[in-house]
Amino acid sequence: MGSIAIMAVTVIVTTGDETWHGVLSFGVWLAVLLFVAEFLRMLLESVALRVLVNGTQDEKITAIEALELTIEGYFVGQLIPITAAGVPYQGFLLTRKGVRAGWATAVVLVKGFVPGVFFFFVLVGATTLTALGWEGSEGTATFLKVVGPLSALPLVFIVAMLVIMLRYPRRFDRMIDGVATFLARRLRGKAAQKIEESRVLMEEESHVFREALTTLGRHKRWILFWGILLVVFAYLAEFMVAIIILWGFGYRDSMVGPLVLQCLLKPVITATPTPGSLAFGEGGYIGFFAVFLPAHFVGVALVLWRVALYFAPMFAGGLLVAKRIGRRGFDAKAPQST
Repeated sequence: MGSIAIMAVTVIVTTGDETWHGVLSFGVWLAVLLFVAEFLRMLLESVALRVLVNGTQDEKITAIEALELTIEGYFVGQLIPITAAGVPYQGFLLTRKGVRAGWATAVVLVKGFVPGVFFFFVLVGATTLTALGWEGSEGTATFLKVVGPLSALPLVFIVAMLVIMLRYPRRFDRMIDGVATFLARRLRGKAAQKIEESRVLMEEESHVFREALTTLGRHKRWILFWGILLVVFAYLAEFMVAIIILWGFGYRDSMVGPLVLQCLLKPVITATPTPGSLAFGEGGYIGFFAVFLPAHFVGVALVLWRVALYFAPMFAGGLLVAKRIGRRGFDAKAPQST
């Protein structure tokens, strides 16, 4: 509802006579292509999930199960603050299939968060080129200056936590102990008990995760390589939705700038504390489209982007979650104890 309200206001403010001419010239085939790109994104992500699960342990998932699980994750991500919430939901469903929690965590972390390393290198590359005097459009440079520092916060955190967890496990455990002790001193009763339980579980599963990820890196490198590559391609397919919208409304310059800016905008939107990145997603892409399109196309471009990338997958995922309610779904085996 909030997203619809923001889009409605944006459309009302930006719409002019030129808008409707542009909408008519956009073409049905380009509108269809938006949803094709979104389906390709879901398909690539589900294939990556299946490769990482089936290539690392005995429990297997089918292609249909992987696709269903991926689409359901989109639905959950729209309901819970921080859109990455769909990632632990997928890990939960994998444990219901019998995959050990630490291994499930390793798989979904590779699929959901390790691409942050890719975005980190994009950020480093864009910053380096800017420092060396790379000249883009004024709008692109301004957007980069705003989004770059915001994107650095979650990306640096992700990279730092991965490095500490993998190379300095004892230090990671001390960090978890310190945070848990700090919170326990300020909470009482069941809340403090839950914190202690979470601390123990996180330390146990972090060791299993490190073992799983280390095994992937040492003994199943090609599985890890293909999994990461497929996920990166899935993100690129996601970014193609906005690029198709730009193309449909007459943008004909290089697509490198729009692709780089979306790589930096994605971590910011993913880490926002609102359900479905409400307001932050709209605000980010209003600024994004304003860089490359005339003002009278910004509102309709925002609507197309939201519908293709969020509303359509959310609706499909909601149907699958509703279907799962009342049936056993992935409960073929009880989750293994840690």
